[in-house]
Amino acid sequence: MHELALEQRRVLGVRAPWHVGDITWGLRQHEGREPEWTFRLWEDGGRVVAWSWLKSDRGILEHDVHGDHLHLLDEILDEPEARSVSAFEDDAETRAAFARYGFTRPERAFRFHAHELPEAPEPRALPDGFRLRTVETADLAERVAVHRDVWAPSRVTESSYANVMASWPYRSSLDCVVEAPDRRFAAYVLVWPDDVNGVGLFEPVGTREEFRRLGLGAAVCTFALQRMHEEGLRQAVVLCESDAACALYVSVGFRRHATNVLYAR
Repeated sequence: MHELALEQRRVLGVRAPWHVGDITWGLRQHEGREPEWTFRLWEDGGRVVAWSWLKSDRGILEHDVHGDHLHLLDEILDEPEARSVSAFEDDAETRAAFARYGFTRPERAFRFHAHELPEAPEPRALPDGFRLRTVETADLAERVAVHRDVWAPSRVTESSYANVMASWPYRSSLDCVVEAPDRRFAAYVLVWPDDVNGVGLFEPVGTREEFRRLGLGAAVCTFALQRMHEEGLRQAVVLCESDAACALYVSVGFRRHATNVLYAR
């Protein structure tokens, strides 16, 4: 799955449907969900050219397929338990395959953004007493606490986040936070590196409610872009659903390039 994501990113650039960080975060952020998942792989000459990931609790069928093997879409979509699948809204060939299996009703839409980084951005000012830094091993409990506060209710635990931290391509030097005067984390961005293609993914991103409207989201995003540049990554990508989240990313230099839609049946 990761190797196909790397190849798709090399060939398709920002149009690649998956980043290696998407896959690892999806696999590792929770524990005990494996019985809910069904994976299928299609290989050609020992190389994975397509995969599907059925999340039976919600009926979501995730997938990726190499452009030279789009004929596999019918096999991928022939999944009785699937209730929804996603694709770029302007991908006529994939949407036609979806229609053959009844996936025609648009539900959620996610806007894909990218940010080129020929130079590191200038840092954003912080309120007095706040500071930017990256996560260390001893920060595990607070790192999980800020995530759970932002995304409540959340199934992320200290144990599951330890699994994230132990999994490729996680790097603590790209797990960026704003630390408040009381030493709690106020906001964060986790950057996933794809060193092969020089692309970093923001996933997930959040600010605790009590610290919102202080400019901390923009500050930590900018810090994350700086850290990416320092580590040799030259493009950042992120997806968002809400207008507020998308406006944040645009404010720090991201530009929308596509919309990915979840189609239900």
